Amino acid sequence: MERTVLVALALLAGYVCLLLILGRKKTTPTLRAFRDGNHQFRFWTIFIMVTALWSSSLIVVELDAAYRYGVSAMWYGVSVAVMSLLVASLMPQFQRYHYISNSDLLGRVFGPGVRRLSALVIGGTFPIFALSNALAAAIFLDTALHWPLWVSMTLISALLLVSVQFGGILSLARLQGFNLIMVMTGMLFAVWKIGGKTPPSSLPGLSPSYWHWWNTDHGLVVVWFGMNILNVVSAQAEIQTLAAARTKRDANWATWISTLWLGLIIALSTWLGMRTRELTHNSRLNGLQAFFHLVLAHTQAPIASIMGMAMWSLALMWCGPLLFSGAISVSGDLLGKPSSVSWLRFSLIIEAAVMILYALWRPDQLAWWRVFGLTLRNAAVVGPTLAALIWGRNLSSRAVVAAMGSGVSVAVGLNAMAGFSPTHFILGISPMWTAATTTIVCLSTFKLWSRKPFLAFAGAAVWVIVTWLLIVHHPSVNILGVLVLVSGLLFLFYAHVVTHRTEEVTPTLLSPSSAEPDP
Repeated sequence: MERTVLVALALLAGYVCLLLILGRKKTTPTLRAFRDGNHQFRFWTIFIMVTALWSSSLIVVELDAAYRYGVSAMWYGVSVAVMSLLVASLMPQFQRYHYISNSDLLGRVFGPGVRRLSALVIGGTFPIFALSNALAAAIFLDTALHWPLWVSMTLISALLLVSVQFGGILSLARLQGFNLIMVMTGMLFAVWKIGGKTPPSSLPGLSPSYWHWWNTDHGLVVVWFGMNILNVVSAQAEIQTLAAARTKRDANWATWISTLWLGLIIALSTWLGMRTRELTHNSRLNGLQAFFHLVLAHTQAPIASIMGMAMWSLALMWCGPLLFSGAISVSGDLLGKPSSVSWLRFSLIIEAAVMILYALWRPDQLAWWRVFGLTLRNAAVVGPTLAALIWGRNLSSRAVVAAMGSGVSVAVGLNAMAGFSPTHFILGISPMWTAATTTIVCLSTFKLWSRKPFLAFAGAAVWVIVTWLLIVHHPSVNILGVLVLVSGLLFLFYAHVVTHRTEEVTPTLLSPSSAEPDP
């Protein structure tokens, strides 16, 4: 074990030096260069950054889901690929507002109160989303080297900070290419390591249903698609990457080619998860733990260390864009320093520190953290962003703040009533659906009330009745939340149809025009 630790530390030192070289900038970049690369990223840069972002998200989830559900876990990857393409299709709408971040967009449309509140939520939830891969790397380091969680999380955060502090998104672009190479190297080694193994004769074979496309509950697949499609308007890290492209053509082509690459990642990750299940059948371990034990069994120190670096790269590929994106909202919109590179760097340190605190607070509750993060983000960002894209400035700042406050209150309240459980929800509905629906319904009601008060009352009454009927008749628990959200989106569409003819036309998602918002 001592030799393994020494080799790991030696390779880590070399790895850090390489990250510093890749991230180094000879001159201090301007704010625009640091934040968005002066909008000069070409096809290959966008392709690498989008591919690295979603590959890092997919690998961890696909491995664990395939270990549990088999080939049907591929539906999760398909939902992510669909989300990425939908984000690219909406870029013209975002670029009408000279997109910097969701909180900046909301501030331009609805004012400083909405700007600060949305930035607070984005800054608080993006470290939660970054946790998944950081904890996956920590699990690997615990399995291989028995390092404590706080050491692993601090190390990952330090690697991220020292490599991105120099050039911002310019450094991040270089690092993502290197990290993607390292992760693919690790995946190929894993394929080689476990591909030739023969399952012990004492283990039962995989059930035939494990190879069925619908082995998992249909409702879970609906949740995957619903969750990722809802994420389209708030996928800030990808939107910022595409907004940095030199041309719209470069962004679109990069996204399409990246989606093809994601297909390969989905297939490899699913196969590795299923193969791990076939070779272990250990019900006491989750998919990632079983995979790491299998790959590290009888592995020499240098190879184990290379796998460790691949896991660090996997963590950095996901944490880097998310924490950097969150830092943009924190520095520019929460702290009110939109023109300072120094404050953006400081905000990146804040985001990394918050991620470490989350991990140490409830390290064994990743599922709860993810649900809680999605709940807050959906309540405070998704609904207002939809309203901005659809209605433009035709909604008061006070109404938007009230709707966001209602959604966040429902989010926290339902979590508290359920004892902050990751699996037990009030009425069987995950609060991430309820919170988003609350904000959307409040926004739609305020919109209708400002134009047609009677129709606002009638529409809200119909929505309440429909939602009550959905809950009473108890459809599949997994899809009940999605159906409640759909009812809220239908109410939003109703509000738009009723009110759009009485308003001055502004450039929106459903009624674009040549008018351009103020920069």
